[in-house]
Amino acid sequence: MKSYIVKEILSAQRVMSLISLDNSLLSSIEVAVCASVDCLKNGGKILLAGNGGSAADAQHIAGELVSRFAFDRP
Repeated sequence: MKSYIVKEILSAQRVMSLISLDNSLLSSIEVAVCASVDCLKNGGKILLAGNGGSAADAQHIAGELVSRFAFDRP
């Protein structure tokens, strides 16, 4: 079991490393983050949606945002 866990961690590290080297993807992420921040600063809201497993992911992301906003932001 330990070898499986290590293998999965190393796989995740590899993916993150590849993401950090992909300038096109990083630019897209930056655009999305800036748009989200600007939206919130201007009184807007972020809507998340999904179907099935994607709905669960949307709920999880919403929960993370609400939690962070409630405790970490000014």
